[in-house]
Amino acid sequence: MRNILFYIVLIIAAIGLVMNIDEFLFSIARMLISLAVIAGIIYLIYYFFFLTEDQRKYRKAMRKYKKNQRRK
Repeated sequence: MRNILFYIVLIIAAIGLVMNIDEFLFSIARMLISLAVIAGIIYLIYYFFFLTEDQRKYRKAMRKYKKNQRRK
């Protein structure tokens, strides 16, 4: 009797998990998108407000140099 009751509870729990898996996946995806947006905003604030013009030019030149080196 205990085994039957245990398996019934296990089946009900599995059904509940399967029915809620879409909400779980969507919440994780939404969280990852939010984190990416926040990280992008923080990077833009850093890039435009904390870096000087010379530092920006140096970073741009380094990206251009690395891009040219990959082609060779």
